[in-house]
Amino acid sequence: MIRDYILFDGFTIIILLNIIIVTLAKALNNSKFKQFIFIYLNNSYLKFSTNNNSFFSSFNSLLNINYLISLSVYISILLSYSSSGFNNNFEISIFFKTLLFVAMFIYTKYLFEILVGWSFNIRKFIMAFNLQKNSFNKLIGIIIILFNSLSIYSFPGSVTFIKISIFFVISLYLIGLYKVVRLNDNLILSNMFYFILYLCTLEIVPILFFINELI
Repeated sequence: MIRDYILFDGFTIIILLNIIIVTLAKALNNSKFKQFIFIYLNNSYLKFSTNNNSFFSSFNSLLNINYLISLSVYISILLSYSSSGFNNNFEISIFFKTLLFVAMFIYTKYLFEILVGWSFNIRKFIMAFNLQKNSFNKLIGIIIILFNSLSIYSFPGSVTFIKISIFFVISLYLIGLYKVVRLNDNLILSNMFYFILYLCTLEIVPILFFINELI
């Protein structure tokens, strides 16, 4: 009876929604999707995404939606942490509040980055940097679907698994950020002051704020 209930709870519906969204994105452009999932191994997709201004294409929009949903689910699971461990009951109300907060956080940060780009006359650099960074975020959003499923169905209440997943997600983000920096090293060297300012104010500070709010 408990197993039947879990199979039809809100968490399962959201996971299925994530899978459907990713499947639709793959169906829209299978060859592009194959390049996309290997961005940690080569830079072909990153160069293509920079040259091709298709941020609002159906392919990218679906993967961005998946990123927002899967990240919100992941944070909701983290928020269920208590002194006795993780609460295995996924609450839809917490998820929707988290989704609203994450969406506002990400898009406010993005708009502020564009404003900084206009202010310091580095708009093209900021746009290219964000497009490439967003590509890694979209792939992390797909990987997080697996972590979300495992944390609820395979390792419920496992603090060790959650800590491993946090380490893995942060590592993927930092590796992605490093690859984007290496890909734009010439532009960064010519705008070193502005890049350091950007990195501190728009990458490090927001993440620290987000972690502080989470804790």
